[in-house]
Order: sequence, then C-alpha cells, then structure tokens
Amino acid sequence: MTDDRTWPEGDREWAARYRMRMTGKHVPASVLDERERDLLDAVRGAGLPAEELFGDAADLAAEDIAALATTEEAVLTSQGSGLRPALIEVGGTLLGIGAVAAALMLVRSGWSVDIRVAHSLVAVGVLIAFLGWVVGRANFAGGRSATTVGVLVTAGAIAVACIATAASVGPDRVVAHDVPVPLLALGLLAPGIVVLVGASRMPRQPLRESWGDAEWLRRFRGGMRAGLVPAATARGHVAEIEQALASAGSTADSEFGHPLVLAREITQVDRTARARRWWLSMIAGTGTPLVIATLVIANGSWGALTIPVAGMLLLSALITPVVGWEDRPWAKAR
Repeated sequence: MTDDRTWPEGDREWAARYRMRMTGKHVPASVLDERERDLLDAVRGAGLPAEELFGDAADLAAEDIAALATTEEAVLTSQGSGLRPALIEVGGTLLGIGAVAAALMLVRSGWSVDIRVAHSLVAVGVLIAFLGWVVGRANFAGGRSATTVGVLVTAGAIAVACIATAASVGPDRVVAHDVPVPLLALGLLAPGIVVLVGASRMPRQPLRESWGDAEWLRRFRGGMRAGLVPAATARGHVAEIEQALASAGSTADSEFGHPLVLAREITQVDRTARARRWWLSMIAGTGTPLVIATLVIANGSWGALTIPVAGMLLLSALITPVVGWEDRPWAKAR
C-alpha cells in the first residue's frame, strides 16, 4: 500500500533537499508538514516533476523560510526556552570534551594510560567550567540575569577548587594503572550520548502563557540584554511597556505575549544589537581557534598531530570572517 505522503521516486531527491534547507530554520513542525503536503498535492495534480513545477529546492526553501518562520518557534528552540534545548547543549559539550580527551590520551599514551588524581581533578574542574558556562548561557538567554551570575560564580568556584586541590595533591598519585584507552573513551563519551538521547526523547514544551507582570518585565529586559541591546534602550522599552500597561489596565502577557518573543523581535531590528552580535561572533569565531592553536603548538599537545591540528584551527579562524562577511549588519542596513 502506498503512503499518501510518499513523493514520486523521481522527486525524492528534490524533496530531501527541500527538507534539509528547511531544517532548523524556525518553521513550526505543523506548518512545515502542511506546506510539504501542499507541495506534494500540487506535484501529483500537475503530473510534473517538482523541479519543473517549483524550480530549485533551495530557492523555494528560502522563500518559504521567509514566509513561514516565526519568532515563537525561534524562541521555543533556543537556549533559555526550557530544559530540552539546555540539555542538548550540555550533551553536545560533554560529547565534545569526551572526544577530545579520548583522542589526546590515545595520541599521548597509546592504548593504555595511568589515571592520576591530579589530572582527574583538573579534568573535572575544566568540565565543570564548561558546563557552568553552558548553563549560565541558557539562563542568560532566558532573561534570568541573577541566576546566570549565581551559576557562573558557583561553577568558577568549583573549578578553581578542583585545580587548587590538584596542585596540592601533586602529579605522582595514581588512581589506576594501565587502563585501556578504548574502555576509558567509552566512559568519557557515554555521558554525552546518554544526555543527548534523553533530550531528544523529551517532548517539546509549549511556551509559557501565564506570567506575573514583575517577572514578565524582568524576563523581557533580560531577553533584550541577552540579545546585546544597549542597557539604556532596554530600559526605554521596559518603561514603554509599563506605561502601556498602566493605561490599558491589563496584564503584560495578555497585551504583549511571551516576553522572550517580544524581546527577540526587538533585538532583531535594533541596529546596535545586530552590530554587537556580529562583532562578538567574529571575534569569538576567529580568536578562539587562534588561541587554541597557539596553545597546541606551544605545548605540543598532540604529538605528531600537533601541526595538522593547529593547521585546522588556523583554517577555521580564517574561514569565520570570510563566511560571516555576508551577514555584516551595515550591509543589510543599506
């Protein structure tokens, strides 16, 4: 029996390209599903190939993204909107750190390694610092400024304590001798995989609908500041909302919807915020690989692979400004 959602064989590659272009572009799943059904019905009704009927899949996807993407969906899938996006980020961080650590051990120690107390404490400290940064970013994106500070301070204190303890213990104390690196690699990769699988199976939560005005305004201001809107501009928008609420006699959520949705809409049109985000992405995308490449070369961390790894990092640093140049905010402003 043929599924009524199955594309004709000759159009499946076109449909796959269309889906790939639409993935992650903030189009609600139900809207995307309905749009694809309409396209399929049109293909069947016309009896023509999709390429001939609609043109290039990438071009059609770009048009559909502009028409169908919503700010609500962007907020719903972004950091700060709930537990699921934060867990996906945490899982990705755990997996990335585990993969790098496993590769380093394999390059430097071969197929077995001694697990030392000091090295383990330093690794835990670095891991806590990374996870604290991820959780702090999620709270900052969600407009929770006070929680962000608390998370970062706590994570920083734990990381410093781990490193200080490692220095006092010294490098000679060994927890286990000749541990197989493949087995240890599995242990390092497993937490990230488990978190990612668990997060992918979590149901998506809808955006919160009920807010107290005080909390709504705090999250609204925090959302704008997370988008790098200047403090004075953010205060001005908050004052406008407060005046509107006073004259309307209604609640903030009933008048203006979700605070982070409105905050995101403002950050997307604020020229100063757009410029700040662009410069920050360029500096981070260029500076971070350069710093890591310098450390890799200075320490010879990757043995025979030091130069290739450093070369890849340097290439990444060069690619970032080239790719990002098309998105420079002053070009879009003209």
